[in-house]
Amino acid sequence: MLNELVKRLGSTKSDRRTANRIRKRYQMSWIKDGTPVAGTGLEISEKGLLFASRETPIGSEVDVDLELRGRHVRARLKVVRHGTVARDGVEWAMIAAVFAGIAADDWDAVVRFCKNRSDPANKASAELAARTGDDDAYRLLPLRIQERVVALLVEAGRLAPGSEAKNPLLRISYSGTTPTGAHRLAVHSRRVADDEVLQFDSMLTVDDSGKVALDR
Repeated sequence: MLNELVKRLGSTKSDRRTANRIRKRYQMSWIKDGTPVAGTGLEISEKGLLFASRETPIGSEVDVDLELRGRHVRARLKVVRHGTVARDGVEWAMIAAVFAGIAADDWDAVVRFCKNRSDPANKASAELAARTGDDDAYRLLPLRIQERVVALLVEAGRLAPGSEAKNPLLRISYSGTTPTGAHRLAVHSRRVADDEVLQFDSMLTVDDSGKVALDR
């Protein structure tokens, strides 16, 4: 019965065409009122995942902590389907969800896990590069600028509607200044649409007043 519900709530044909979804158990938890609730991951892809829990999350979104190869990956999920199944006299909630917010380096870890690719050989160097590289360019921006960047990309259709400044699906690198002194930001963003992961490369400018503009 559990396998039947996994099949019903899990990957569809379109999922398999557009994402490397795998059936593999992994440890995870979801957050309820600030407290972790244990769950078991059953499927995962670059688009989303399926997990089981003794409790059903309330609401359409839930924050989770996934353990993939010893790495903790934090993300916000949008619940798309859910159901229950009884096994050995215990009722389990089955939740299928898509990623609504995840840091770019964590999303890369999900992709490596799904495609069975090894992590970078020098993990310490990779983590140092992540802290000082592209991802930090976004995290170092003032919150009001982050919010304007996300709003502009959502308006342009390059981020999913409802994306928040906390963990958007984007990566930013600093690209110098324009002749007028505005700062240039190269942005790689992703969104899921019609069961497909879409990727975009954009160039933004931010002037000293905090105005954010989309150049391309």
